[in-house]
Amino acid sequence: MGRIFIILLLNYQSLALANSCCGQTPASFMVLNMKQTISASLGYSYMQAQGRVFNNPDEFFIWNDDKRRIIQSTQLSLAGSISSRHQLSMTTALMSADYRSGSEQGSSQNLSDTLIGYHFELLPEYTYSAWKAVVFVSTFLNLPTGQSIYDPASLSEGADVTGHNQWGYGVGLTLRKVYFPLTLTWQSKWIHLIEEEFQQATVSDFEDISSAFLLDYTAELLPVTLTTGVTWSYLSPRRIGGLAPRSGSSEVTSVLASILKTIDDSWAISLAYNDQTLLGRQRNIILNRTLTFNINYNYF
Repeated sequence: MGRIFIILLLNYQSLALANSCCGQTPASFMVLNMKQTISASLGYSYMQAQGRVFNNPDEFFIWNDDKRRIIQSTQLSLAGSISSRHQLSMTTALMSADYRSGSEQGSSQNLSDTLIGYHFELLPEYTYSAWKAVVFVSTFLNLPTGQSIYDPASLSEGADVTGHNQWGYGVGLTLRKVYFPLTLTWQSKWIHLIEEEFQQATVSDFEDISSAFLLDYTAELLPVTLTTGVTWSYLSPRRIGGLAPRSGSSEVTSVLASILKTIDDSWAISLAYNDQTLLGRQRNIILNRTLTFNINYNYF
């Protein structure tokens, strides 16, 4: 069960890596549960924009066939145990964008931001409890390796934006409880981005907050795991010198579904779907639908 949980979280990282014009980071992050020495994952995602919501969540402007924004992402995630209850992780991606609207057409390729994590198993489950969850606490460092919306852009609608491109730090919390064949997981993450001077403007400190709730069902005989879940992401307002006195906040809720096939004790593959048009009060964001394929390897 633990290794299945890891791979599903890696899928959700790929799905949410750059799900807005402002480069929101993923709602889910990876923690190891089966005492692996190393876990490595490679994922490919295909994301297509459906339209945009501005400050009024009730007004969804659907794009017609003449306007298209497609982002393809190849993501690498690594995690390792440094002792029985201490872990390190890293996630980054190479993202390619294709944008077309009327006479404007172009493509770009950039790295995403890189997220470094440290995770501590605060409450292990040494004996079974009907109510107590396994709890991990995490700290994060956001490395500015991506393309920000405030960097010089070659494409419209934030098509070449792949991150915040600002240093950041934060904390996370994971609660996981198994009622076999069901597994419940809740994660929350807060990242504080540090003020940065770009070519076009100086962007103040701001907050990137996200949460995810996941429900897994494992069919032991196949073995296949089906997962559904909801993630929520929020970017706080920012002060922007030179362009405008203040930008608005953005918010998005995503519905997730995934199927995972375990090949053997080390390998597994999965296919996942993410839709941002179905649920929630979206605000100031481009809404996407994403399909992700992922392969994971665990070394014990």
